[in-house]
Amino acid sequence: MLTAEGISKRFGSMAALEDISLTVNAGEVHGLLGANGAGKSTLIRILSGAIRPDSGSLRVAGREVPLGSLAEARRAGLVVVHQELMLFPDRSVEENVFASVLPTPPFRLISRHARHRKVAAAVERLGAVLDLKARVSDLPLSRRQLVEIARALCAGGTVLVLDEPTSALSQAEAHGLFDAIRLITAQEAAVIFVSHRLDEVFAITDALTVLRDGRVAGRWRTADVDIPTITRAMVGRRADERPRPAGSASGGAAAISIRGSAPGLSDLDLSVGAGEIVGLAGLEGSGVSTALEMLGGVLPVRGQLEVKGKPVTFRHPSQAIAAGVVYMPPDRKKAGLWLDRDASVNIGAAAVARMGALRGLGRATLDMAAKTRMAEVGVRANALREPVARLSGGNQQRVMLARVLEARPQVLLLNDFTRGVDVQAKAAIHALVRGLADSGMAICVTSSDFEELLDVADRIVCMSAGRIVANRPSADFDKLSLLALASSGAATAAVA
Repeated sequence: MLTAEGISKRFGSMAALEDISLTVNAGEVHGLLGANGAGKSTLIRILSGAIRPDSGSLRVAGREVPLGSLAEARRAGLVVVHQELMLFPDRSVEENVFASVLPTPPFRLISRHARHRKVAAAVERLGAVLDLKARVSDLPLSRRQLVEIARALCAGGTVLVLDEPTSALSQAEAHGLFDAIRLITAQEAAVIFVSHRLDEVFAITDALTVLRDGRVAGRWRTADVDIPTITRAMVGRRADERPRPAGSASGGAAAISIRGSAPGLSDLDLSVGAGEIVGLAGLEGSGVSTALEMLGGVLPVRGQLEVKGKPVTFRHPSQAIAAGVVYMPPDRKKAGLWLDRDASVNIGAAAVARMGALRGLGRATLDMAAKTRMAEVGVRANALREPVARLSGGNQQRVMLARVLEARPQVLLLNDFTRGVDVQAKAAIHALVRGLADSGMAICVTSSDFEELLDVADRIVCMSAGRIVANRPSADFDKLSLLALASSGAATAAVA
């Protein structure tokens, strides 16, 4: 059904993909696996026509498909269902599904009866029961996922790429989605299934292709391989030969602790000691971000939260900050920085709460608060008055870290703290965080890169499906075992 050969792509001096080949048969669910940065997203974008490769060819159902054209990929029946669903929440299910086949000529009338028939046929192919008149915003996430897939089928999709389709679904909802996938492939369509949840991959796929560092690391029929083999292919055979953090294996007295629960998270029992870096490891939907947001006052806590042994209640992040607990969000562009303002304003804003009432906020005050922090995190001095949007990703991340430090935390919560930064900037941020811990600060971090957690954390708390499945010094893990633990109960059993 799909044959891609010799796909290569470079971004400047970096080789994102090198000579990738992929074959997917009709009636098959084909798993596409790889650690973060392996090249999965780049390959998906090339297959969908979003970017043009430097070399390679693509055939769908025996027909050559020009690369680099979204329209040609769609015309060939290749449709990507992205992890972040692209639906119109205020419109009905029927309108959303039919949006993929709206006529392009101007002033073309649409027959409601014809629209209904076409949408109903697509939904029937899924074997789903959907109220076509229901507004999408009123549907649970699992139903919205089916609406997105129905839209792909309505557009004539014969090869569907499902990118992390179960990342926010419960186990029961995921099984419902698997039933729909099996029904689709039984009709001679093909599905490329991208997921980090290895137990689900083994439950639904017929064949697997693993990418590592932009190359194919292995191909198997699913029935002929096991989880340890796949995880070794994903991370390499030297994953256990890693330098360990220079910090202590355990912290001092607990600076913050929590026992509680939240939607999608149960029986959380977590503490971080003074001078300790604790890494929260988990895949999408595991609960690591929820746990960090509970500690930082972003989400309410059902249970008990203590700071330095004293019970506290945070109803807002400002209350957490007042208690010395500061949370840094993962998305610097949407939730962390004012991109149109300069570094001085972004960093100095954290000092406002300490200023007296009716005190003027002048440039000199902002600059004074920002300069010391900029030097501390390694942002060049001439960026003081430069709009943050003009800075590199690494410097933007450092500016956000500088603002967090300007709040003078005793407990620092860093969510995906080096997201989107280059290797050099990442190493500098790691060194800074290590130095803060050595000075006595309690630090809890999450990262989508398990290798990073092993590099920087003293202790790893691994979570899966909203529960803690391991809590040990980082020296007890390698990337292979950590990935297996985070993937599922099946993976845990395989490692044991």
